[in-house]
Amino acid sequence: MTPDFEGNFSQIQAWAHAAKTSGWLRPDDIAQLASADEARVEKLFREHHRRPLIVAFFGGTGVGKSSLLNRLAGESVARVGIARPTSMEVTLYLHEDLQANLLPDELPTEHTRIAYHQQEKRRLVAWLDLPDIDSTERENEALVEAWLPFVDWIVYVVSPERYHDDMGWRFLQQRGHRHAWLFVMNHWDEGNETQIDDFRNKLVNAGFKDPLILRTSSAGPMIKDDFLQLEQTVNQAINQFGLELLQELGIQAHVEESRLQLEHLHQRLADTRTWREAESNWKRSIDQELNALKMQLNMSGTALTQSVLAQESLLKKKDSTPSSLLSANELRDTLWNPRNQARLQDLDIALINQLQASNLPFEPFAQRLEAQQTQVKKDFQHLLEDALNAAMAQPGTHLQRTLYKVTDSLSWMLPMGAAIWAIYHVIRTFYLGTQGELAFLGFNFAIHSGLLIGLGWLIPFILHRKLKPSLSGAVEQGVQDGIHHGIDRIKQHYLQVWTQTDRDRQQQCQQLEKIQSELDTLKKNSAAQLEEFVSHKI
Repeated sequence: MTPDFEGNFSQIQAWAHAAKTSGWLRPDDIAQLASADEARVEKLFREHHRRPLIVAFFGGTGVGKSSLLNRLAGESVARVGIARPTSMEVTLYLHEDLQANLLPDELPTEHTRIAYHQQEKRRLVAWLDLPDIDSTERENEALVEAWLPFVDWIVYVVSPERYHDDMGWRFLQQRGHRHAWLFVMNHWDEGNETQIDDFRNKLVNAGFKDPLILRTSSAGPMIKDDFLQLEQTVNQAINQFGLELLQELGIQAHVEESRLQLEHLHQRLADTRTWREAESNWKRSIDQELNALKMQLNMSGTALTQSVLAQESLLKKKDSTPSSLLSANELRDTLWNPRNQARLQDLDIALINQLQASNLPFEPFAQRLEAQQTQVKKDFQHLLEDALNAAMAQPGTHLQRTLYKVTDSLSWMLPMGAAIWAIYHVIRTFYLGTQGELAFLGFNFAIHSGLLIGLGWLIPFILHRKLKPSLSGAVEQGVQDGIHHGIDRIKQHYLQVWTQTDRDRQQQCQQLEKIQSELDTLKKNSAAQLEEFVSHKI
């Protein structure tokens, strides 16, 4: 693994595990990003400073894989024949310096034969001769699939008569973006250019862009083929560019696979249309449920007010103090009962179910919804208690309180004024009567004066009593104000959950986009190196 890709791969893993912890990724997403293929290849030669490239020869029965491998290795490392061992087992050819059983335990080692060679030029390459998947042995297919995750570079070998019906196409279609591929048409002495063109078209249709197809033959020097180009390609990679550049062939596949997986995750996290629709559904559900909750609280508040009114009337008859009936916190606890809390929990479940139905990450929302449950209850109760305290401290409306004070003053000012007026007339008339200028006041004046004074007191007194704010009215006003402000605060909490979580989602998208950009850069750099590599063929 090159340092660039290793650093990028570590960055992907760090982001993925952090996103999983915060709930943005599912466990299966982490499994897809694990990229265990490269890690397993590293374990193959973990005791060595550098590991060889794993190059697998793949193809159908009778296409000459072993003959080609022997020719490329420069010695008979692979046995040839109809009943050759590799037709029913995997054979791994290593340099003699790599003497050790370094295969992972999960590999089917009972079907793997390890052979060693002494070719120094091939010291950094491990040849893997895979069994024929189109043979009569069905277990061969399982063996090939077991080894594929460990392969960096596949040499896909066909023959002129077998290229069109090879069962290996299934693996081409499934693993086309996981390995570097080199296509070889063996037995070229039996083929023609039309078959090469047809084979190339099949590869292009299978998703390979501009595939390189080399021609090889074992018929002798009279047949011109591309074996020298094949050999020089391997030599050039090992001798000039070293193991790291040759590994780049395999890393290209891993980069592309990681890029596709990250693109899929980014699409799910950054799908603007889906998230806008989810936000709209979120707000709609909140409005519907909170409106229903508000109606229920108002009904409970009305019942509570009627109860307070009845008890207030009873206390007035007993000449008790109405204000000692219930405190604000007692009224608050009576109004907010466990059923209201259960309704909010049901709302949380409904909101999470909506996200699940849209196949969107829901755990970040669920975590915040669960964390806010206690705070929502506290905020609502505090607002309700504050509203009740304010209403009970200053019951009634401002106009009602003003008129109440005015009638209190008039209840003594008016009778006092009427009495002063009556005294004035009594004194004046008495004085003038002693002078003989007027007759003394009679009984009628006394009656009318008394009526005037009485009415001056009675009317303000009656109005004063009628305008006196009641405890039940204060409770009713406090309940209405408390419910209104409390529901608004609950709504703010739920909208804040969406806003904060969506902000986290956007940050996840930004981090993911940064990683994708670095992957694209790595891919371009790798592609440039590979292009240079191909252009330097001897």
